[in-house]
Amino acid sequence: MSAQLGYSMFQDVLFPEAESGSETDADAVLHLRRLKRYVPAPEVSVRRGSIVVFDLETTGLDANADRIIEIGAIKLNALGQVDQFSFLVHTDIELTDDIIKLTGISPDMLVGQPAIAQVLPEFLAFIEGSILVAHNAEFDMSMLKAACSRLGIDLEWPCFCTLKMARQLLPELENKKLDTLAAHYGLSFEARHRAIGDIKVTIGVLGGMLSGEGATLSQWSHFQPYVV
Repeated sequence: MSAQLGYSMFQDVLFPEAESGSETDADAVLHLRRLKRYVPAPEVSVRRGSIVVFDLETTGLDANADRIIEIGAIKLNALGQVDQFSFLVHTDIELTDDIIKLTGISPDMLVGQPAIAQVLPEFLAFIEGSILVAHNAEFDMSMLKAACSRLGIDLEWPCFCTLKMARQLLPELENKKLDTLAAHYGLSFEARHRAIGDIKVTIGVLGGMLSGEGATLSQWSHFQPYVV
């Protein structure tokens, strides 16, 4: 396609030449951007439909400077698990002692793991047709969108946040951290600050809210106050 547009006035826009020494992983893969989007109808049932609860572990909190080192997701249909996605992700960014201590993920665990350019398309295929859910979803979505953007993908995907839900539905709790919510619902972690471990507790928290304080929440339109 690039060769066919070699003499086009749009060549520099569609296929800009990378400056020497400035090529990034995104530049190497794509110059053309593409939109990845899902818009569920307001009447879609969150309780009976497909949702994906996901969690990311990262090298830090900066969506631009830091990178994803683990992606985990569990797909639910009618709130029952039907599939699971879990990958460690290789990165050239050095892991700090704080991140190693927090997550239990060490640099040697990432050696030989697939790069984000390989994992991310598989994750996007996994979530197809599903509404996303995360605890503190603003962070996870910012990291996910930044990773997509570096690969030439503009992500517009529905996602609601169990942290936002807890703030509205459980005002009596001192805070709405995942540990606090786990204690409130009598849940325990398989592995704290590892993607699948945190996801399983998030699913339990979501189920607790939907069967209790959020019992009237059903279709997608009801979840708009919690969307990020």
